Amino acid sequence: MLNKKLLTLCACAALAFQVHASEPLKPAATVNGVKISGEVLELLVANNVAQGGKDSPELRAALKTELIAREVLAQEAKKQKLDQEPSVKAQLSLQQGALLADTLIAKAAPKFNISEDKLRAEYKRQSELLADAEEYQISHIVTASEAEAKAVIKAAKDGRAFDQLAREKSTSPTGQKGGSLGWLMGNQINPALFNVIANLAEGSVTSVPMATPEGWQVIRLDGKRKFKVPSFEDSKQQLVNAVFANERAEFVQKLVKAAKVEQ
Repeated sequence: MLNKKLLTLCACAALAFQVHASEPLKPAATVNGVKISGEVLELLVANNVAQGGKDSPELRAALKTELIAREVLAQEAKKQKLDQEPSVKAQLSLQQGALLADTLIAKAAPKFNISEDKLRAEYKRQSELLADAEEYQISHIVTASEAEAKAVIKAAKDGRAFDQLAREKSTSPTGQKGGSLGWLMGNQINPALFNVIANLAEGSVTSVPMATPEGWQVIRLDGKRKFKVPSFEDSKQQLVNAVFANERAEFVQKLVKAAKVEQ
């Protein structure tokens, strides 16, 4: 229902915070007198493991080699005063600000109120919003030109099977599936396309091609049905994400309101 990346983002920030908060580790290496902290190496190892890698001497050796190369490059960049360039300063400031913000959110997250009552209240709110929602089963054919799309429409009207036309003519990967996009809700469809789709009869094809960034679209409405709201249990992870997002927004707004902001 809402952004599923939130908890992943929080988890990454929490990991960074935990590494930062642990006891100081032995330096991973020293380059021209500059120490590369063991915490940096451990963070890279943890990130690789989180992505499916395996903590091993070989992985650590490869990461250490990469860190040494980065440090050599960074030192040379500073020698050439690249760190003083306005654009580089701006990027460094953005990266530092983002890391600090994520770390603060991770530290505050355990205090967020993600109770059963909150989850059920969010479920009720979203269920009410979706009470009258509909889903549309759609197939489409995408062509590079308007002329090709018009030819597809004519062929469909002459009785050619839409799924076969999709396999032969569509430039979209969905062509291999007969052009099927499956079941979509209105808010998942390009608004310009949805205005046309909502007025199509089931089984009918759009009478004129529609220009989109992907190409010229020819669409068939295969079916329409009322959206069935999933159960509370089936929605639980999405509800946790939604409540977390609300708690995060409230936390941020509280800090923003307390800040002295001049523009």
